[in-house]
Amino acid sequence: MRYVALGSGQWIDARQRDGVRDASAGESDFYEELLVNPTLLKLAGQRGDLDCGGLRYLIVAYGNFNQIVLQRSEGHVSVCIDRHADAPELARRIGAVVEEHENQERP
Repeated sequence: MRYVALGSGQWIDARQRDGVRDASAGESDFYEELLVNPTLLKLAGQRGDLDCGGLRYLIVAYGNFNQIVLQRSEGHVSVCIDRHADAPELARRIGAVVEEHENQERP
């Protein structure tokens, strides 16, 4: 993992691993989490809700890395991974962790 971010409305919390090669700029990452990822989730989620059974996750394949983005009950979680990693498998595993965490938060 290169970095992990949580977003909810105007609030963004991100952590990046030290020593990441070809990392994008922190300000660029902030705006990706604030604007781009929520918009992608909204668009793909609306399409998924029409007749596709919903949206599980998005994988955005950039040149230097892949970005996994999942909807949360309040916002989203975004995980940036090496472009050679198994993105669909990691997305399923991350989705299971997010779902388990959200189930624990509900009364």
